[in-house]
Amino acid sequence: MVFKKIGILGGMGPETSANFYYKIIHYCQKKYQATQDTDFPPMVIYSLPLFGFDELGIVNKKLVLQQLLQGIEILEKAGCDFIVIPCNTVHYFINEMRIKSTIPIISIMEETVKKIKLDNHNIVGLLASETTLKLKLYQKILDGNNIKCLTPINEDYQFITDLILEIMSGEVKGKTKREVISIIKKMVMKSTDAVILGCTEIPLAITQKDVNIKVYDTLQILAESAVCYAIKD
Repeated sequence: MVFKKIGILGGMGPETSANFYYKIIHYCQKKYQATQDTDFPPMVIYSLPLFGFDELGIVNKKLVLQQLLQGIEILEKAGCDFIVIPCNTVHYFINEMRIKSTIPIISIMEETVKKIKLDNHNIVGLLASETTLKLKLYQKILDGNNIKCLTPINEDYQFITDLILEIMSGEVKGKTKREVISIIKKMVMKSTDAVILGCTEIPLAITQKDVNIKVYDTLQILAESAVCYAIKD
């Protein structure tokens, strides 16, 4: 099988990027019975220590965009055929990145909404970083597909931020996880059909096993899309 070379612009955060790599490997094994080294697509991972970016999201827009464009250039020079970025929040810059890039950039948000639409969900909840929530990055795409989006109340933002920070530090507290699960339960009471884990750190702490509602792991969705794109003619 001939693959396109996947460029992964990661580091946001590093553990998520490692998890993303594992998801690609495991998906190939499960979907295509990949066994030998040559059964997997070639990948270049550039882990970008992103300044102006933290658990809240984007702090310095100009600085973040500048670094992202530099990362894209590195992957282009490495001979990648397309790029994926396993971080929802920086997709705020998707248009600017696509304009500057000489190769396609697959959007984690577009791929997630595509999946939700295929599954015929009409109302979805969203857990994400404060930047992603406040800039309505998902809401804009969901609205365009006639899907209603429910977000946490402002008072609950801090619990999500705390969970993201704890995941980044490698130690998730049971209390914080329970608080975030309770946010999902509140969404269920408002007739939510499914929940988007719209920060790629969150699936490291919360999975489908934790709740009785359909969960969309955006990191998993992007991994599967990357593999599918890599094998397309």
